[in-house]
Amino acid sequence: MYKHIIILFLLYSIALKASAALTYAEVDSITYQCFQAADWDKLIVTGEQALKEKIDFKTLRQRLGYAFFKKGNYYASQKHYEKALEFDKYDAGTHEYLYYCGLNTGNEASMRYHAARLTQEQKEAFRIKAFKPLASIDLEFNYKSNTYDERSNPTYFRLGLSSYLGSRFSLYQSVSVYNQMIDTFPVQQPDYFAMLKYSVTPGTTFTLAYHYLNTNIDGYKYPGNLVFGQFSTRISRFELGVNGSYFKYDLGKFSQVGVHAKVTLPGKQGIYLKTSLNEMIETSNNRLIFSQTAGIRILKSLWGEGQLDIGNIQNYCDHNALYVYNSLDPTVFRTGASLFWGVSKKITFYGNYLYDSKKIEQTTDHYIQHSFLTGIIWKL
Repeated sequence: MYKHIIILFLLYSIALKASAALTYAEVDSITYQCFQAADWDKLIVTGEQALKEKIDFKTLRQRLGYAFFKKGNYYASQKHYEKALEFDKYDAGTHEYLYYCGLNTGNEASMRYHAARLTQEQKEAFRIKAFKPLASIDLEFNYKSNTYDERSNPTYFRLGLSSYLGSRFSLYQSVSVYNQMIDTFPVQQPDYFAMLKYSVTPGTTFTLAYHYLNTNIDGYKYPGNLVFGQFSTRISRFELGVNGSYFKYDLGKFSQVGVHAKVTLPGKQGIYLKTSLNEMIETSNNRLIFSQTAGIRILKSLWGEGQLDIGNIQNYCDHNALYVYNSLDPTVFRTGASLFWGVSKKITFYGNYLYDSKKIEQTTDHYIQHSFLTGIIWKL
């Protein structure tokens, strides 16, 4: 008796499962109706169930990509549009939304890669140009206040220019000047920086940078040259990278190698975490520098970011070697916060505060330095 009941139950389960299985035609019809009705939740549930049942086609991926795009989940949207490209790598509509996903996730390499594959009409409508000698201008001014009488309060000014040299190449150049009095000696350091980026794929970038520093201490010049290279790749919400640099000037030779990992968490707040570990290699000794960054979207157009650096950052290069910390007194601990305000699609204001614990050269004494920076980025 029980044996017959069990057999009947199994047969009923198999029949129920078979009746619940989706067909290609049903998936196409249901997701199309959901797309027309803007029922994104049902479209996503149906589409994901279809994928589990090995039903997969270009328009399904495009509809899923669009549904996630409308819900603000640009990473999931990107994943499905990339799958749609596997069915048709020339589809301009797919490239268009991958361009938008790159724009909304801050992935400029992906954005420009897919922009190059749009139709001429799309490029003209979006005002996209692969070659643009002047893509953006940025300015920043930095004032530092310290608690050590034998050091004046330093100032720093920088001007940067960005250029597009093609759909995969970009060039960034910057000039800056640093001023401070150390005891009774004036210190001035004008710099030139150039960085070339090449997008190997939409998610993989190779960076090569050169930084020239012309340190002038009481009329004596100590020119320096720094070369930096980095390879980074982005997979959905994750980014991994390795870098290395070599810095040589009359006061010494320094090598730096490092790795970083970044993740953007799910949610409309766009919370991201970035961890970096760098080793400074010198003739006498090596030292590690740990850096942690965390960011969050505070409002629609306002971002906040906190940072922490632990370790002696003397002659350390940061932000792809844009900044080189070669002041006389090394910073041994740093923390701070930044705000980024996008007042329009073209203009962003930003500000930064840093708290530095600095060690006086060749002593064990420390002093505190407060850094205040303000800047603007103008996209042309």
